[in-house]
Amino acid sequence: MGIDERRKLIEVFLRRCVTYADASIERKKKRGEDEEIIAKWQAYRDFTEHAAEEVASGDLDTWLEDDQTSESGS
Repeated sequence: MGIDERRKLIEVFLRRCVTYADASIERKKKRGEDEEIIAKWQAYRDFTEHAAEEVASGDLDTWLEDDQTSESGS
């Protein structure tokens, strides 16, 4: 699988995670769950969205290479 395919696959997965998190946050709000729990879900959602953007832009392509020489990605 090439880098473009890997990038797209991971981006789609991360965006689905964001969609799931959005729905979960709404359910938790409707149930009146603790704001601390909701805040944790919001942080997860925001981080995941940011990661999806980085993957889509190609910023993390080094992470998708078969021969990884750098674990930091930068």
